[in-house]
Amino acid sequence: MQSFAQGQTANGTVRDATTNEPLPGVAVNVVGSSTSTSTNEQGNFTLQNIPAGATLEFSSVGYTAQRVSAATNMMILLDVEQSELDEVVVVGYGTVKKSDLTGAVGSVSNQTLTKGGQFNALAGMQGAVSGVNIVRSNSKPGGGYSIEVRGLSSISSTNEPLVVIDGVPGANLDKINPDDIEKVDILKDASATAIYGSRGANGVVIVTTKRGVDGKPSVSYQGYVGFRQYMNLPDMMSGNEYVQLARETRRATNNNEYISDETIFSDPSELLAVQQNNYFDWVSAVSNTAMQTNHTISATGGTEDTKYSLSAGYYNEGGMLYPQGYDRYNLRANLDLTANRFLNFGGSLYLTYDDRETGNSDLMQDAIRMRPTQHPNSLVDGTELFRYPSNGLFNPLVTQQNEFNNTKATNILANAYVSLKPIEGLELRSSFSPYIVNTQVGQYRGVYTKALQGTAAGATNSLRKYTDLNWVFDNIANYKWESGVHRLDITGVFSLQQNQYENIQAASRDLSFNSLWYNLQGGEMTGLSSAYTRVNLMSYLLRANYTFNDKYMLTASARYDGSSKLASGNKWALFPSAAVAWRLKQEAFLTDVDWLSDLKLRLSYGRTGNDSVSPYSTSGTISGPRYYVFGEDVIGNAPNNLRNDALTWEKTAEYNLGIDFGLFRSRISGSVELYNRLTTDLIMSRIVPTHLGYGSITDNVGSVRNKGTEVMLNTVNVVTDNFRWTSVISVAYNHNAIVDLAAKEDMGRYSPQLEGMMGDYANRWFIGQPIRTNWNLMTIGVWQLGEEEEAARYGQRPGQFRVRDFDGDGAIHNDRDRAIDGKRQADWNGGFTNTFEYKDFDLAVHTYWRTGARERNQFYVSYALENNNMNFNNLRKDYWTPENPSNTMGQPSNMGPYRDQNSTVSTVSHVVQSTDFLKIAYATLGYTFKSSLAEQIKASRIRLYATVQNPFIFTSWSGFDPEQPSASIGGTDLMTRSVLFGLNVSF
Repeated sequence: MQSFAQGQTANGTVRDATTNEPLPGVAVNVVGSSTSTSTNEQGNFTLQNIPAGATLEFSSVGYTAQRVSAATNMMILLDVEQSELDEVVVVGYGTVKKSDLTGAVGSVSNQTLTKGGQFNALAGMQGAVSGVNIVRSNSKPGGGYSIEVRGLSSISSTNEPLVVIDGVPGANLDKINPDDIEKVDILKDASATAIYGSRGANGVVIVTTKRGVDGKPSVSYQGYVGFRQYMNLPDMMSGNEYVQLARETRRATNNNEYISDETIFSDPSELLAVQQNNYFDWVSAVSNTAMQTNHTISATGGTEDTKYSLSAGYYNEGGMLYPQGYDRYNLRANLDLTANRFLNFGGSLYLTYDDRETGNSDLMQDAIRMRPTQHPNSLVDGTELFRYPSNGLFNPLVTQQNEFNNTKATNILANAYVSLKPIEGLELRSSFSPYIVNTQVGQYRGVYTKALQGTAAGATNSLRKYTDLNWVFDNIANYKWESGVHRLDITGVFSLQQNQYENIQAASRDLSFNSLWYNLQGGEMTGLSSAYTRVNLMSYLLRANYTFNDKYMLTASARYDGSSKLASGNKWALFPSAAVAWRLKQEAFLTDVDWLSDLKLRLSYGRTGNDSVSPYSTSGTISGPRYYVFGEDVIGNAPNNLRNDALTWEKTAEYNLGIDFGLFRSRISGSVELYNRLTTDLIMSRIVPTHLGYGSITDNVGSVRNKGTEVMLNTVNVVTDNFRWTSVISVAYNHNAIVDLAAKEDMGRYSPQLEGMMGDYANRWFIGQPIRTNWNLMTIGVWQLGEEEEAARYGQRPGQFRVRDFDGDGAIHNDRDRAIDGKRQADWNGGFTNTFEYKDFDLAVHTYWRTGARERNQFYVSYALENNNMNFNNLRKDYWTPENPSNTMGQPSNMGPYRDQNSTVSTVSHVVQSTDFLKIAYATLGYTFKSSLAEQIKASRIRLYATVQNPFIFTSWSGFDPEQPSASIGGTDLMTRSVLFGLNVSF
């Protein structure tokens, strides 16, 4: 290649390195400037008037980008990009190339986890992997997330997957800084999860944190600062609307005749507020805009023999309600040493300390309930009010200052390993991984709180301290052999695991001053307790991966687990799995199909288990001391539960058919999964005859099936010289049904709507229906004027809710006139991410959605006239009056007998609503400075960005968040929107 001077021309041809064919449309950019062009149909390009010594970058979809010094008569050969197929996937006790993968595994990169500025890795994974449903379970600062993989497999036990962080099972992903995570691999089908045996029945989430790399030291900083505000606030009544509701409520009990405001509002301050149209916004009064910030600094580097990685992080999430708030501190250190070609040694340490204050648990609930006619201070004489005589509520501005609920936790996640390679292909590795959690939970309630009502002699407090000490000792032997077209990888594991829990708790009352939970002895002791449990798990594992000619793959594994939690004689179980894969693209009849980049078929079967029972429950536990009087007091004990010596493993068997594909040089790629999972010997509580002296026993009682389809799609939609648009789409469908129950009965005896069905009516479990099925009286409107005679047959009158009389006998029977009204588990969920890149700007927008579920709306029940009428403020509703004959909401104080009965399993259909939603999870706009500018401060990369989290939600749900349909507002918080401004710098 001939060099040239300033102002001369660079030209040449770009070809495929394998076929030597010319490549049209290849982007050719002058690095560090906006000058660019693209190759023509013959693969030729020309750039004029570029600087001497310039570097050119050649890039095209499906090919590995290449940078070379500019010259004339250049010949550039681009290699087909194999990064996706060569990507390493962690499958438990080892790794495998994605091209050799036989099971159903979804992966999430660090870029995906951190793109939206999320403080929790699970938040960054929402909608990112098909078949994985992630929901924020608590919206208070520092609140966690729940995760389900491929539906519900257990009726009464946990459906959470096993989380493995750097080889430690059972660790808490909520505590890990997303900036510290390299990637997350989710094992979904039983052939993949069987490697974890009894722990993998609900899927496995494997988290790999960042480790050191060979190269010069690299230091980076990621941080943002921003603010949070409430969004999607419930549509509550205005002051005038509430006053009219109060009038209509009293009218309904006065032969539909209005009465005076002086009679309705007996509190002089409230009456004055009505007369002056002076209303108070309680939600705004108790809440405020909160700050949110995150900072992480990390360093990585090393040599061929020594690699290290260090990081420190701080996250703060201010509370919308005083004194709520959350602080998290992270420290991480990894070290990998190569002593010689036979011996490797290393370890990691991850330390998290977090401090979470949730304040008054009833604060937002009380603020929403407060009437707009009520003020913090009397409008008559200006005195501060504490308890309002008209409805018994307490002033939230007072109670807000006098209650604290604080949790401090220290998490230590460590790992140390030694690896020996005595002969070629054989590696012997032992690792010890302790996981320690020390938690302190303190509560303080002052006299002027809702709990103590301003009448107690003093405040109350309590302190609970508990320690979880878990450790895993893994011994792994791995042998890799390759000869010609044959590759064999054999892994054997012997593993020991122990979980130990200790707890102590104390409480006191009548404290003379605010000493929080640090002065238990300052009052009268009211409680003292302690607890201890320990469980053990021993496992043997053998797995083999065989590949022939890079086309045919076979994986087989068997794990033998023994659990101390199960009864003697049933402690051990074998969990086998097998999977095959066929890379059709490698066959001669497809190698010349240019539009097909990759095609692989997978078929797998596996069995996993679950021992999710409380420790010692199979042995029969003894109660605490009881005092009996036989002349003198005698301390005695009594059995707590009925033991079950036959209790055995809950087992899950699953088939999975998968297709991996790539089209048009991988401009379109993805996978399709079809699965069928059957869980048998469900562990749950079963009712037993009362003459046994107990109400229930833990037993294996039934089976549940999950069938579904999952689709993952990656597309490169548009690529030009300066613009690129890519998309990631995930879609999953799951059908859940109870297959069998040990204690079942003919359901037709209870209702004609259940004719021919079997199940357990007391628990509302119907064979053939999903686990979480709604069984409701069906509301069909409101009785209207002119229907007095027909309404009277049912003992009702106009203005009251009307329910369907299925058999038409002129009476509503609580059981016989109920019907199945949908289920509380969504059919479909998914996500959609679009990334746009224009020159140095980038924009990412992520949405996720869920549809197909109906659930009782607890917020609606509490605030839509069902139970409180005019007592509290209410959701804005079009309620019935003689002049406004609404057919959707009854008349205040005249709802009739079929309003909500405050039951989650037996209710009326009009309080059950669709939880369908579409959320814009985040929108992030960033700008990356040109390398020439970054180099001026000795940086390799500088990026500024702005992110909006939760900018919009589209839903018909009338509560505060369809993701938390059954949550009480006191146990969580309203949805928030965050606006963040961030900086990423690498040196």
